[in-house]
Amino acid sequence: MIDRKAESLRLHQAIRKRESLLICGPAGVGKTALISKVLAELPGVMARSVIFVDGVIGLRPFLRALLHNLHAAEDSTLRKQLRAEGVGQEGFKKWLKSQRTSRLKGVVYRSMQIASYWVFLDHVPPLTLAVAKVVRELVWMRNTPVYLVTRGSGLEEVGHVANTYWGEHQRLILGPLHESAARELLESCIRRFDLARLKLDDFRDAVLSMSGCNPGVLVRMCELAAEPRYHFDSRIKTRLIHIDYLMSPNGRNPQTFRD
Repeated sequence: MIDRKAESLRLHQAIRKRESLLICGPAGVGKTALISKVLAELPGVMARSVIFVDGVIGLRPFLRALLHNLHAAEDSTLRKQLRAEGVGQEGFKKWLKSQRTSRLKGVVYRSMQIASYWVFLDHVPPLTLAVAKVVRELVWMRNTPVYLVTRGSGLEEVGHVANTYWGEHQRLILGPLHESAARELLESCIRRFDLARLKLDDFRDAVLSMSGCNPGVLVRMCELAAEPRYHFDSRIKTRLIHIDYLMSPNGRNPQTFRD
């Protein structure tokens, strides 16, 4: 991570204070990388209480994902209920699929009410009204902070939960790197992907310009540059790399929910 000290500190503070946070920025700006770095730095006890939901669409899949995480964390409330119903370790998945949505919500709410968790929602589409209601219940009634990762802060990007993160203090906005930091990252990538063996006459400036100094885009373009199909006479077809990146799931419009 380069040039993200302030953002890392802000996320650390929000986690310690159990404050919900909207983490937003364009594709390739490094939102997921920032979260991964901060979570890796948490003490073991806190890290085991982090619930990370990735790419879930719809209320039932969302509730099931939460309960999968609670089961993996050996949540005491959930385990007590499963024992009372005679559900063993191997029967959990079958039990989970058989439960009505209303019951899934009740189980999630009880566990979150009793124990302390931090919920991260990454690579999810704009939240439907039903999912937003669950998120608001967790944040407002169950004292469970929810960290939502999106490409923007408006209704189109966030969905029906936008009013939960209404204040500037509840938003962590990531922008492009400063040019000096982007150049530092670029040189690191050139070494990492062994690009110095190629002719880099115009490559550096072109990558900085085309990536907009967004670290994820920059790293991915350098990774592609190492592939022989983008080489011609020891030169790198930088423009073709950029086009292929834009055509990939990572580079498409905000309706593709991957960074």
